[in-house]
Amino acid sequence: MLKTPPAFALSRFLGTASTFASSSSNLERHVIHHLTTESTTLTDAIQSCLAEYDKLEYTPKQLLDLGSIYTMSSEKYKRYFNSNDSNENNHKPLRTSSCSTLPPQTYIRIHWEPRRFSKTLTNDSIIFMNDHYAIIDKPSNLPCHSTVDNHLENVLHQFESLTKKPALLGGRLDHDTSGLCVLSLGINFLRYYNMLLRTKTSKILDGESFTPIRKFYRAACLVNGDSSPISVGSEIKHWLVNSISAPKKFIEEKTDPEDLECKLVVKSVSERIPILDGENVRRLYDIPAEFTEIIEVEIELLTGRTHQIRGQMKALGMPLVGDRMYYNTANADFQGEGEGEMCLQAFRLEFEEPIVGDGKAGRKMERRIKRGEMDEKDFVDLKVGGGRKVFEVDKPWNFGI
Repeated sequence: MLKTPPAFALSRFLGTASTFASSSSNLERHVIHHLTTESTTLTDAIQSCLAEYDKLEYTPKQLLDLGSIYTMSSEKYKRYFNSNDSNENNHKPLRTSSCSTLPPQTYIRIHWEPRRFSKTLTNDSIIFMNDHYAIIDKPSNLPCHSTVDNHLENVLHQFESLTKKPALLGGRLDHDTSGLCVLSLGINFLRYYNMLLRTKTSKILDGESFTPIRKFYRAACLVNGDSSPISVGSEIKHWLVNSISAPKKFIEEKTDPEDLECKLVVKSVSERIPILDGENVRRLYDIPAEFTEIIEVEIELLTGRTHQIRGQMKALGMPLVGDRMYYNTANADFQGEGEGEMCLQAFRLEFEEPIVGDGKAGRKMERRIKRGEMDEKDFVDLKVGGGRKVFEVDKPWNFGI
């Protein structure tokens, strides 16, 4: 959660106007904080801040269009930075896309170098759609939802632009991961799909084999010539150390009550493909010298934790091809020079198709109706019973395997 950096906080307590640039951490990456001293237009204030710090890669209009600008009134600003509860929505800076005149003491947050994503959805990316949901074949290097500094280049926004249908995210893939993701075309299916996910996790952790939803991933992994770390049918278990930082840490034994159980099953393992010194593949993916071969694995994900496959494979000594964050977790900021994308794909999805039932809205849905977030007549009770749906997509990379 972005709040205020120490130097800017000091200016607040002193009661002076200030502009402060920050780039010291991932959350505060490439950010300028500004408090206006007089009435001004938002465009002029942005331009002044960019010029002061010589950050002129983008114009104010481009940053506004991308969703890289946030503002907050003086009163809310004071409550926000004095509050211990920064999760109260009324106290948060709001993303601003329109130019307006700002009164004095207006807080502005400028993400002057927003992260850009090169891929886009097309009509061919929508592999299935009905009245309740859509299945998307997401390319790598495209996030599922808005990032803090870019609300245009993501699956949700691009899907809505293509179809003119509002959508909700049923399940999130990392922006580096390609493959199948689910978009709900209304709150009813989202409620149903979330129920499937909850049921799946609880059944697996209780040792049951049948689940209402199954997810399969394909990964290209780096190995050494002498290693044989996994075999078909093996269940791999680690514990995820609960932390907001990345890269994530996966350990073999639980050491803290907050550690999260992670399980996956290996469904297939390919033959090994040697990586020759100086080969294009090694340069393209910035592959470290200690890895000499590539294998391809198909995995069924039993639990869904952040970076789970990436972290578990790294913990086994076989990081994913192109996963520069987990090549060397001591240097997670390593970017490399190669353009090769991470080789992880959600390639198969199975779940129970819903049918319309006659159930009533539960307490959560009733609260949504009372808050005006949905009309009571729009509520539809969806339940398991429509048969098994299976979706699968082809592999986006080729190492000759």
